[in-house]
Amino acid sequence: MEGLKRYWPLLLIALGLIGGIMWWQDKRAEERRVEEQLAQAQGIVRVLSATFSNKAALKVGEINGTLDVTVVDPGAVPILRSSQKATVPYSVGYTLNLSDVGADDYRWEPAARTLTIRVPTVTAEAPNVDEANRAVAGTSGIFVTRGASANLARRASQLATAKAGEVAAEPANLAKAQQNAEKVVADLARTPLEAAGLGPITVRVITPAAGVRDGERWDVSRSIEQVLADRPR
Repeated sequence: MEGLKRYWPLLLIALGLIGGIMWWQDKRAEERRVEEQLAQAQGIVRVLSATFSNKAALKVGEINGTLDVTVVDPGAVPILRSSQKATVPYSVGYTLNLSDVGADDYRWEPAARTLTIRVPTVTAEAPNVDEANRAVAGTSGIFVTRGASANLARRASQLATAKAGEVAAEPANLAKAQQNAEKVVADLARTPLEAAGLGPITVRVITPAAGVRDGERWDVSRSIEQVLADRPR
């Protein structure tokens, strides 16, 4: 018993040293894990920044159809007043500007291997009116001059363009374009990430129209840029 008491301080020191070594090993393992995650996050930012940098007008959808319009040319005098009904084909494309997506717009979850990307709102392009295929349903007027016919065609094109813009701006059409943008961007991002050896990765795309999902609040997450900024030098 007396012998054990004599060596007890040495045993305590040994246990302390073993505990310290284990703590240091755990700390180094955690530091290496963080380093690997940060390196992976940096790789993701580099790959996608290169992929998105030239995508200022990525097409993510299109609507098309025909519009029935009725236009009037007042003429120089009442007797020259004329009107026309026409059916005008149109199309409107939707684009997404990915060149503005920065490091703060990525969220990387290493454990789930999930990348969330925040992208801008889609925008509708200028409507394209197919005047060559405009179908005239009828023209009325006592005397329709060549100039009046040109004016009627121009007015029909202008009115169809305005109406096409209104159709493109309808919430249902914008929402569909946003949903399609999510799929297009996810596919665009996944390919280079897997090619760079970072896959398989789940890619989620958040657009302003999507709002909050799965109980998450975007503004309380730490972006890759913030994590890198807090990294010990």
